[in-house]
Amino acid sequence: MMDTAEARAANVRGNEHLQRGDYAAAIAAYQEAIAADPHARAYPRERGIIHANLAYALLLSGELDAARAAYQTAIQLEPRRATYHNELGDVLFRLEDWSSALAAYHRAAQAETFMRVYPESPGLIQYNLGVTYQRLGDRGAARRHLAEAARREPRNETYRAALDQLGDAAEPVAAPIPSDRPTFAAVGGCAEAKQAIAQAVRIVLDTERAARYRIRLNGILLIGAPGTGKTFLAEATAGEFKLPLLRITLSEVTSKWAGEGIERLRQVFEQAAQRAPCLLFFDDFDGLAATLRDTESNIEHRRFLEAFIQHIEQIRRQPRVVLMAATSQPDALDAAIVRPGRFDWRVTLHPPGTAERRAMLESLLQARPIGEINVDHWATRTTGYTAADLTRLVNTAALNAFDANQLIADQHLAEALSQFEASERFVGVKRSWQDIVLDEDVRAAFRLIQHLLEDPDAGRAFGLMPPRGAILYGPPGTGKTTLARVLAYEARCSFYAITPSDIYAKWAGESERRVTELFQRARANRPSIIFFDEADALFGARSTAAGEAAPHVNRVVNQFLAEMDGLRANERLFVLAATNRLDLIDPAMLRAGRLSEKIHVPLPNQAQRYALLKLFTRHMQFDANLCLDALAAKTAGMCGADIEELCHAAARAAFLRYLDTPLSSRQCFVTEADFHRALLHTSACTAPSPVSPVTEPHLDAEAFAAR
Repeated sequence: MMDTAEARAANVRGNEHLQRGDYAAAIAAYQEAIAADPHARAYPRERGIIHANLAYALLLSGELDAARAAYQTAIQLEPRRATYHNELGDVLFRLEDWSSALAAYHRAAQAETFMRVYPESPGLIQYNLGVTYQRLGDRGAARRHLAEAARREPRNETYRAALDQLGDAAEPVAAPIPSDRPTFAAVGGCAEAKQAIAQAVRIVLDTERAARYRIRLNGILLIGAPGTGKTFLAEATAGEFKLPLLRITLSEVTSKWAGEGIERLRQVFEQAAQRAPCLLFFDDFDGLAATLRDTESNIEHRRFLEAFIQHIEQIRRQPRVVLMAATSQPDALDAAIVRPGRFDWRVTLHPPGTAERRAMLESLLQARPIGEINVDHWATRTTGYTAADLTRLVNTAALNAFDANQLIADQHLAEALSQFEASERFVGVKRSWQDIVLDEDVRAAFRLIQHLLEDPDAGRAFGLMPPRGAILYGPPGTGKTTLARVLAYEARCSFYAITPSDIYAKWAGESERRVTELFQRARANRPSIIFFDEADALFGARSTAAGEAAPHVNRVVNQFLAEMDGLRANERLFVLAATNRLDLIDPAMLRAGRLSEKIHVPLPNQAQRYALLKLFTRHMQFDANLCLDALAAKTAGMCGADIEELCHAAARAAFLRYLDTPLSSRQCFVTEADFHRALLHTSACTAPSPVSPVTEPHLDAEAFAAR
């Protein structure tokens, strides 16, 4: 049970034991106080004080590991108290864990920025930093911190003596370069990017020769979609030129405390200057340097960004410090921080072409136990894949080969591709082309789409580019939605069936965001099919009316048009739409390069109606007198959905007749009379199907291929 009064009393006893030098009794008293107050509520303003007292007693008694754990608990309770970080650094220093001690002292110095925690010894933390840097061999950093300690306490002979013993600052000891660091040879493709980066790095490193030519350039901004290999290229740059790499992420230079992020940023650039020559690399730069237009109310971010700009300008004047940053959203960056004079090179990493994918695959397969692999085939098969996608493919294939204790071969790459390609594949009722009845022209058009989705380069020899989208139009019930689902299943594609309710939202900008996220999600799980049902409600003609809904609808259609224009022909992302009213679709959506392929799905003819009757009655038992040919002739004008409902209605009528028949004379079959009864009921309930106005002739397979 918690007793704060008992905890405070035990803590006082521990302090008394500690003053007398009875460390064992002090430790026992502090442990008793912690047990009485497990939630650390005895001292609301100093929640970690009892744990810190325990840690200090453990430190004096020589139990360093236990003292470290106690200080860490105190820091969890009070993360901003500099004394705890400094005293933890003392414990780590005694444990000879120099790097961890240095980090603890730096955290103490950051907290000390906001409040002097040692009024009687303001240079103590700087002195600890200097001594630790000296142990690590960085004499330049050690001298700076010892000089700062002596400046803060000019009468402290200990600080002055340590500074005098250090002597003149020697060159800092460079951190060892890992021998297994990748170089440009490990980066498949990206020839133009590597050439531009090499030129930039040589200018920064060869300062004397660059000065003769009056060249003062620095700052490389890597631009590319996620997975294109920006971070790996930065690591390869450091390995190629044998430079220490300082990789900085968002979490390392930001904080929820005002001013702490600016202090961390200062230390990062200070460390880069100390370790020159080096590569200072900011990953996910858009998270650090977002435009001020989006953060007008965030005064702290404005100050951070202004400090960032000042440090960039200073580090550019520092010899042999290469500045590099990576972003996937260049438009989100503040223009002031990425302008020439701060970042002079903009290197864009485009999705790799076939030759670059081949080079990447060869690099990834190198030094692995490989068997027969047709690299050219897989370079062609992975159209639209990024460097990260190819890495995942090869790693998965290697894992499959490892489990089978075999050499990596084509079969393992095929298994790997099937494991993660189209991870959101259609999982509904699985139907193949043999399970549906189609007009031959429609079947031929869909066969062509399927082959081009499976292999976008298959038609290149014929000058045929894969279409980006198609629209199905025709009367209701002709199977347009079923066609889309069968195509997704047969082509093994991720399938996104979208209705107007999935897109439209009441919040401003939310609908457009949903459109963007839909296409991003489809790209991430290629090959993909995005299917828009009731497309006339989504892509209706834009209006100039002043109604409340018109501007919102127009913006959504504009967003769809922009996303469609962003599709590449070989991206293996296909947009399919279905409508009963082709005349209501916005003309811009139907132009070339968008939903240009118009496929008419007509009502079935008599032969097709007969095939549909056989398909929907394949599990029924018939009366011998039932003639499906005659029934097909009587169902003229019916669509596939009507015929399916007719078969169900006949089955229901037969089942009711079966229930009303005495047990002795019951027979389980469907008669012609049941179908006639169902036909009368269906005809009475079904209104004539409106035919979509057709502005173009029926599109056959040859016309589809020609487009």
